[in-house]
Amino acid sequence: PPLRGPRTSSLCFDFPDPSHFLRSSWKTRARARAVRKTAEAMAVDINAFIEESLAAGRGWESEEARQAYLDRLENEKFALFAEDASEMTQEDIDAFNNMIYDDRTPLERMRNFRDHGNRHFATGKRNKMYFRDAIIMYGKALQESQQLESEYSGSEEGKQEISKLWSNAAAANLSLRNWGSALKAADAAIDLWDGNVKAYYRKCKALVQLRRYSEAVVAATGGLALDPDNAEMQKLQKQAREKFKSARQRDQAKAAALLRRQQPIVDLWELAQTYGVLLAAPDKSLDEASGGHALGRARPRWHEEGDVRDVAWPMLFLYPEYGQTDLIQDALGQDQLVQWMGRLLPEEEEHLPGWDERRDYRGSNVDVFFKINAAFPVEDQDELLQAYGVSQPGSDRTAADRKPKGVPGEDRQAWVQVHPACTIQSIVTYPQHVLLGGLLCLTAVPKGTEAHRRFLGDAEEFTRGVVEVLQP
Repeated sequence: PPLRGPRTSSLCFDFPDPSHFLRSSWKTRARARAVRKTAEAMAVDINAFIEESLAAGRGWESEEARQAYLDRLENEKFALFAEDASEMTQEDIDAFNNMIYDDRTPLERMRNFRDHGNRHFATGKRNKMYFRDAIIMYGKALQESQQLESEYSGSEEGKQEISKLWSNAAAANLSLRNWGSALKAADAAIDLWDGNVKAYYRKCKALVQLRRYSEAVVAATGGLALDPDNAEMQKLQKQAREKFKSARQRDQAKAAALLRRQQPIVDLWELAQTYGVLLAAPDKSLDEASGGHALGRARPRWHEEGDVRDVAWPMLFLYPEYGQTDLIQDALGQDQLVQWMGRLLPEEEEHLPGWDERRDYRGSNVDVFFKINAAFPVEDQDELLQAYGVSQPGSDRTAADRKPKGVPGEDRQAWVQVHPACTIQSIVTYPQHVLLGGLLCLTAVPKGTEAHRRFLGDAEEFTRGVVEVLQP
């Protein structure tokens, strides 16, 4: 027991004289003297031991050797003096682990890691970071399970125990929202033991989060076959069925909407195939040049009048000198070009376009051209649907397999002049004439003007020039 003495205001540090606290009894004073003599004897013995050791040649040969030894202790990392694993090498860590588990069987190590994982999982309900530690421990337990004797691991008891490990790993992954990993772990648990109800439940939960509702319903049904009265499983099955029904309705609505968007493109492809017209993806740059015309909806369509069936072609007239355009939505294939030139560019002075400063844009005073090989034609209907952005989900893989086409080189592009008496159908079916989005684009320039000479010069410089005059 500690020594007690009279109250005093003195402060004592290190090892004060014990007699300061002693009572006046001779027994207490005698005990204090004995303590002092023992301490003095121990001090003498230690000093004598050091002197004897040095005399026997033990210790350092010189002060430099002593300092070198101390420096090595300070600079090198020794596992025994490490405060945590960060101050240890991986070899040291492995060595300590081997020391801990060397005398245990794989089954004992597996269960030890499992128990650690269970404790981390329980703590994870307060701090989610521990769920990660639980997953690590379950993983180590599963690694140890591979070292088990086949006699046990292949037995029904062994399969059930390892199945529960996988199921625990699935639960920890669910807690961290690792839906894919949770599903894999639950599947592994069921593969080992198809009577693992918890594994079915966790598989169902993972599938619901992955929005694979039909599979979730199947998993819940499998679990209820084992435990029909499981309220949690019944609740999860009901939830999966409701989500499956809602998802199916959404998918059906999306499919119907997609079909509505695809139908005009399918009709365009069938129409083009009927007349042998080459099609390419719409050119978005034309939207700016069109002066605000709704080119996105300008597509060819069937036109029936009595017993006569024709095609109404959208036709865009470009006037590059003034940056002006005219859009015609329904130029029939049997119509002659001159009919529309007369409507757009009349001969009467008072009806000429307001932007025509020189008053020379009359139907009889302009030459009309179209470009051939302006783009690579699409090869099939699917490619056209992809060009319009209305392809079926999953068909992009086919598009990715195709090499990007780009634009034909200038050595392939050329211009063709159109005689006013030509029909619209003869223009759109001209060989190598590719319609961008089914739109017929014609360029009009007045004869004998600087704009006409500039157009022909550009055609010679950037393409093969004007190669033909299309006759009626």
